[in-house]
Amino acid sequence: MINGSCLCGKVKFQISGEPFSLSYCHCSRCRKAAGVFSAVLIGKAGDLLITDGQDEIAKFTSETGSKFERCFCKNCGTSLGDMASGDVYVIAASALDDDPKIRPTVHIHTASKPDWYEIVDDLKKFDGDYVAEK
Repeated sequence: MINGSCLCGKVKFQISGEPFSLSYCHCSRCRKAAGVFSAVLIGKAGDLLITDGQDEIAKFTSETGSKFERCFCKNCGTSLGDMASGDVYVIAASALDDDPKIRPTVHIHTASKPDWYEIVDDLKKFDGDYVAEK
């Protein structure tokens, strides 16, 4: 079980099952929410359970037609990622309280990264989406 929460503690969640990946996302939405990139934990939507604060989660849906919603705590503003749209969850790793027991393996949406930021590690890089399925 992997536990997570927002900064004020009003939103709490649990992840059962093994996540697909821990990735660095450089899409424009993650950059705007987290800085240069966001570390995101990706797994099967059915493995995510909101245990407290469902009513405290605000959702931003992009007008550009993104399949993911940007979720955050209404009270403290903590970025939560996407609390499960469709088949997968994409959770901001910064909201995790426990070690997910996996480490980052890829950079995704690198075509959207700012020109001034240089990726200097040896992880795999993908211009767009990549989800390692189990």
